[in-house]
Amino acid sequence: MKKKDQFPINNTGDKLKKIYVLLAVIVLVVTSYIRAFNNEFVDWDDFTYVVNNNLVRDNSEKMLKEIFTTPVSSNYHPLTILSLRFNNNNCNSCPHGISPGPFIRWNIILHIINTLLVFWFISLLCRRNIFIPFFTAAVFGLHPLHVESVAWISERKDVLYSFFFLAGLVSWVYFRSSCGKIWVFYILTFLFFIASCLSKAVAVVFPLVLLLIDYWLEPENEKAGFLKVIRNLASGRRILLLLPFLVFSLFFGLQAYYLQDGRNFLGLLDVEKKLPDMVNSAADLNFLQRTGIGFYGLVVYMVKFFVPFSLSAIYPYPSNEVLNSLKYSLLLIGMAVISVIIVAAVVRSMKKTKIFAFGAGFYIVTVILVLQIISVGIAIRADRYTYLPYIGPSFILAYVIQFFTVHPVRKPAFISTGIFLIILWLLTYMRTDIWQNTETLWSDTIKRFPELETPRSSRGKYYTRISLNAKSENEKKLYEEKALADFLVAIKSRPLKTDVYEGAGYLYAVRGEHKKAIEYFNTALKIDSENGSAYYNRALAYTSLGKKAEAIKDYETALRYRPQKAREIISNRSVLLLETGRFGEALSDLDYLVSTEPMKPDHYFNRSTARIMTGDLKGAVADLETVLRISPGDREAAERLKMLNGK
Repeated sequence: MKKKDQFPINNTGDKLKKIYVLLAVIVLVVTSYIRAFNNEFVDWDDFTYVVNNNLVRDNSEKMLKEIFTTPVSSNYHPLTILSLRFNNNNCNSCPHGISPGPFIRWNIILHIINTLLVFWFISLLCRRNIFIPFFTAAVFGLHPLHVESVAWISERKDVLYSFFFLAGLVSWVYFRSSCGKIWVFYILTFLFFIASCLSKAVAVVFPLVLLLIDYWLEPENEKAGFLKVIRNLASGRRILLLLPFLVFSLFFGLQAYYLQDGRNFLGLLDVEKKLPDMVNSAADLNFLQRTGIGFYGLVVYMVKFFVPFSLSAIYPYPSNEVLNSLKYSLLLIGMAVISVIIVAAVVRSMKKTKIFAFGAGFYIVTVILVLQIISVGIAIRADRYTYLPYIGPSFILAYVIQFFTVHPVRKPAFISTGIFLIILWLLTYMRTDIWQNTETLWSDTIKRFPELETPRSSRGKYYTRISLNAKSENEKKLYEEKALADFLVAIKSRPLKTDVYEGAGYLYAVRGEHKKAIEYFNTALKIDSENGSAYYNRALAYTSLGKKAEAIKDYETALRYRPQKAREIISNRSVLLLETGRFGEALSDLDYLVSTEPMKPDHYFNRSTARIMTGDLKGAVADLETVLRISPGDREAAERLKMLNGK
C-alpha cells in the first residue's frame, strides 16, 4: 500500500475546504450529543466529584491550595477538579442546589475541541490530504464508546487530559518540523504534557507517543525494519530531549499507582487516614491471568471499534469459578495468540509502510495502562478507556478506505464510509440518553447484568432519594419498595461497601421493622467500625425500640466519627438524656444547641427542664422568658414560667 494522497487539496481551496469539513464535523458531533445537554447528575462518582465535593462547591480561596494537595476518589487530578470548580453554580430549583447543565456543556465543548485537535494533528501528519484527518476526527467525535467520557460529568478528566495531550502532540509536530530550532514549541509541548498529567495520570504515556510522531515524520524510517527504527529513535539527542518527559512520567505514574494501592507517595498529599485499595479490588488474579486479561482487552476494544453494540456502563469480571476454568483460560490464550499475530503482521508491514505501525502503536501505547494488567476497580474493561486510543485504528481505517478509492470499488468504499459514520452517529445519539439520570443508566446496565451489585445499590440509593420528595404516600411507598428490592439483590453478592447495608437498614426502619434494620446496620459496622452514619441510624432504630441507653451510646460514637452531623446528633441525644434522667449531661448538650441555634425555642424549653431538675431555677426562668420572647404564644412555656414565679 503506497502512502499516496488520493484526496489532495491545493493552496487556493485549502482554507475553504477545511472550514467546510470542520463545520461538518462540528455539526455531526453537536447533533449526536444534543440529548445529553439536559442530563442529570448520576449516582456514580458525580456526587463524590461534584455535588458533595467541597473542593468544587466551597467558594473560599483556601480551597485553591487544597485542590492541588488533595486526591479525590484515590486519584490526583487537580486541574480536573479546578475545571469542575469553574462550573460550580447555585440552583435553588435543582434537587441538590446545583445544576448539572454547565458541567455537561463543558464536557461536550471540550469533546468538540478535542475532535478539532484530532483533525489538526492528523492534518499535520498527512499534509495536503483532507479525507484522512476528516475521517479520523469524525470517528473520534462520533464513536458511541466515547459517550461515557463525554456525557458522564465525572469523566471530565478524560476530555480535559485529552485536550492537553492532543495540544501537546500538535506542538511537538511543529517543533520537529522546525528541525528542533523553534524551542517555544518544545516548551509548550512540555507544559501541555504536565497539564495533561495533572488532569489524569494515564497521560504518562505521552513521551512514547512523541517517539511515534518522530517515527512517522523522519524519512529515514520509511520502509525501515523494526530494529533499524529502534536504532534510529534511540539517538542520544532524542533521549536528552525526552528525558524531562520521562522523569515526570515516572513521578506521576508512581504517584497514581501508590494512590490506587491505598498509599501516599512520598507523603506529598493530604489524604484520608485510610485510602481505599483499588488494586485487585474485584478479583485476585495471578500474573498469567492478568496478562491474559490484558490481551483480552486489546482484542475486544478493537472488535468494539467496528461493532459498537451491547454497550454497558460496567463490564464486571467473571466469577472466580469462571476465571479459573479451562474454558476461560483457553479464551485468554486465544486472545493472546490473536494479539501476537496482529503485532507480528504490523512489524512485518514496517518494511512497506509506516501506516500500520503508527496507527497500531498509537492504539497500544495509549490503551496499555488501562488493560487491567494491573487490575484496578471492579470492571474488566470500560468504554471510556478507548477515548484517545481509537485515534489509532481510525487513522489506519482512513488510509485503507483511501486506498480502495483508486480501484473500481471507489463508489462502494464511499457508500460504506458514509454508512459507517451514520451508524456511529445514530448509536451515539441513542447512547447519550442512557446517561440521562441514575435510573436510566443503571436500568440499562441491570438488563445485561441483573445480579451486579454496583448498579443495584446505586439505583437503590436513587430511588431512596426520590421517595423523600414523593408527591403522595403511594408514590413514596412505591419508590421505597423499588429501592429495597435493589438493595436486597445487591446484598446477595456480599459487598464490602457499607452504603448498601445502610440503605436496606434505613428502609426497614421506615417500614417500622427496627430489629431487622439494626441487623443491617450491624453488618455495615462490621465492615467499617468507624462509620458514623451507621451509628447514627442504628441509634434512631434503638430509640424506636425503646433502647435509650444503647441509642445514647451510638450517638456518642456517631459524634466521634461524624462531627459534621453534630447538631442533629446532639439534638437527638439531649432528648434521650432528659428522658433517662441524665440532666447534667443533657444540660451540656443543650448549652451547645442554644449556642448554635439561638432562635430555636425548643432548646431553651428543654434546657429549662434540665435546669429545674438540677436546681437552677433562676436559669430555668431565664430560659422560659427567652422562649416567650421568640414564641409569645407558647402556652406550655407560659404555664411553666407562671408556676416557677409562683414558687
